[in-house]
Amino acid sequence: MKIEILGYWGGYPKDGGATTGYLITTDEGKILLDCGSGVLSKLSTKTKVEELSGVILTHLHYDHMSDIGVLQYAAFGALRNKRMIDKIKVYAPNEPKNFWDFIQNENVDSIPITEESHIQIAGAEIEFLSVKHTIPCYAVKISYKGQVFVFSADTEYIDSLIDFARGADLFFCEATICEGSVHTVGKGHMDAEQAATIAKNAGVKTLVLTHLPHDGNFGLMKETASSIFEGTVYMAFENESYILSK
Repeated sequence: MKIEILGYWGGYPKDGGATTGYLITTDEGKILLDCGSGVLSKLSTKTKVEELSGVILTHLHYDHMSDIGVLQYAAFGALRNKRMIDKIKVYAPNEPKNFWDFIQNENVDSIPITEESHIQIAGAEIEFLSVKHTIPCYAVKISYKGQVFVFSADTEYIDSLIDFARGADLFFCEATICEGSVHTVGKGHMDAEQAATIAKNAGVKTLVLTHLPHDGNFGLMKETASSIFEGTVYMAFENESYILSK
């Protein structure tokens, strides 16, 4: 299983970058996890829309789903030109209702997710955890051939995320809040210390801090996380990838 970072900024992209989006590739297909601002242009350098096995949106905030409409245009072109036979399945919370209605489109199949949802895409088993954000939002666990990748999505610190991420090989955890940063008001988010505490208590192997603030002190954030979590800590950056294999 390969995890590629397409975008990692929180809120809005910086310097030609993109907000949240990750491409997960297995031996059996490709999954797009979140589709924020600028993600589709980054995706086009890695794959084609018709090669996607499915799309997951952790929640319906613009920095995680604003490019879904553009992806629908690409899907329409692929269907019209017969590069794609079946519509792409897009899994997302069905709240807030106005945003759920907004992403409905004849060129994709929209499927609501809940904490009880358990789905298969590209041969991977996918589970969800309801986290504490400002709207319904779900952390995602992707398991494939004995390897486990967990993404916290956007959330305040919650103990349930420890059990959800328990023993993960790779844990992408949001760290939107940073001392001295004015990028966010902080509601519904965590800092590097909290992310590292979850990673430590969950016993994950590798921690990647993501959903980063534009004015964050990344050196301080990494240092803070490393002082708590004994495993390897990385900061998310575009075009970086992580390969999980036995």
